[in-house]
Amino acid sequence: MTLKPRSAAYIALLVALGSFGPLTMSIYTPVMPSVGHDLVTTPDSVKLTLTTYMLGFAVGQLFYGPLSDRYGRRPVLLGGLLFFAATTFGCSFANSISDLIVLRVLQGLGAASGSVLGRALTRDAYTFQEMPLVMSWISLGQNIAPSLAPTIGGFLGEWASWRATFWFVGGFGAILFLVTLLGLGETNKYRSERIDLGSLLSGSGEMLRDRRFLGHILPLGFAFALNFGMLAGVPFILQESLGFSPKEFGLIVLLSVGGFTAGTFVNNRLVGRIAPTTIIRFSGWFHIAALVVMAVLSLSEIVTWWAIVGPHMLLSFGTGMMVANANAGAVGMYPRLAGTASSLAGLAQMGMGAMGTISVAILAVVGSRYIAMPLVIGLAPFAVATLLSARLLRGGPRTPKLES
Repeated sequence: MTLKPRSAAYIALLVALGSFGPLTMSIYTPVMPSVGHDLVTTPDSVKLTLTTYMLGFAVGQLFYGPLSDRYGRRPVLLGGLLFFAATTFGCSFANSISDLIVLRVLQGLGAASGSVLGRALTRDAYTFQEMPLVMSWISLGQNIAPSLAPTIGGFLGEWASWRATFWFVGGFGAILFLVTLLGLGETNKYRSERIDLGSLLSGSGEMLRDRRFLGHILPLGFAFALNFGMLAGVPFILQESLGFSPKEFGLIVLLSVGGFTAGTFVNNRLVGRIAPTTIIRFSGWFHIAALVVMAVLSLSEIVTWWAIVGPHMLLSFGTGMMVANANAGAVGMYPRLAGTASSLAGLAQMGMGAMGTISVAILAVVGSRYIAMPLVIGLAPFAVATLLSARLLRGGPRTPKLES
C-alpha cells in the first residue's frame, strides 16, 4: 500500500527517517566506556568514534539532497538506507578501535539519508506556511526514539554487549528500507535537469548569500555543537567520575533529553502566536544560561549528577524550541531545491556537531579539578555564536523563493 503524502502513515515515516540518525548516536553513548574496555583503548579514542560518525553524517548531507533533486527521493533514500543497514551490522563485528572508527564514518554516510530526505519529503508535501507547525510536531515525535535510546542502549550493554546496540539499530534501518521499498511513491515534483558540481555550487551559492537562510542554519549548527559536545562528555563524567553504570546512565539521561521534548512542546504552543524567527533568536539564551549554571555549580565544587544533568536539560530545552523553526525556515524558502537546502542545513548541524565533540575531547585531555569546566569552556564559544548568528534574522519576514 502506498503511503499518501499528508497522511498519518506518511508522517510516521517522516518521524522514523528523522529518528534513526540521532537514535544511532544516543543509543551508543551509554556503552562508550564499555567499548574502550573491550577494545582496550583510551576514552579519547572512543570519543573519536562519535566524532567520525558525525563527520560521515555531515559529508553525506552534501550528496543526498542534490541527488534526490535530480533522480527523485525514493531511489536515493532506498540506496542510503541499504548502505546504512549494511555498515551498521558491520560495526557490530569490529575487532579494533581503528576498524570501528572507519565503519562509523561509513555508517554516518548512510544515516545522513534519513535526515536529509525526511526534510525534503516534508517540503514536498506541505506548504511554506504549514511547515513550522508540521515540523514542530514531527520534531516532537522524532525526539521519542532518541529519548528512549540511551535507556535501551544501557540495558542492551549490560544484558548482551555494546555490539547489541548496533544489531538493534541495524534492524531498525532494515525495517525502514522495506517500508520505503513497499510503500513510498515518488514525491519530487521539481526534478533537476542535471546534476553536476556547477549546478550544486550555483544553487548552494544562492542560499549561502541569503542572510536569512544563514540566520536559520547557523544558529541550528551551533546549537548542535553544544548538544553533541554534551553527548561526548557527559557519559564519561557520570560513569567514570561519578560511578554510574551504563543502565543507570541511560535512565538518568532521560531527564536531559526530556528537556528537548519540553522545548519542542512549548514551541508547538507558541507557533502561530509568535514568529518562528523570534523564537529562534530567543532560544539561544537558554544555552547561555545552561553553561552559566553548570560553571557556577562546578566552581562551587558541587560534584553530583544533577549538577551536570540539570544544566544539560536546560540547554536541551533551548534547542528543542529552535530545531523545528530553523529547519522549516531553511528548507521552506527553496521548494525547487528542497533537497539541496536540506543538505546544507544538515551539513551545518552535523559539521558543527563534530566540532563540538572535538572541542570537548581536547579540553578533557587537559583536565580540571572542576569536572564540568572542560565542558563549559569548550562549549561556551558555540553558545555565544548561537546568539550572534541568530541576529541575521532581524528585519522583515522573508517569503519563499517559489510558492507551492
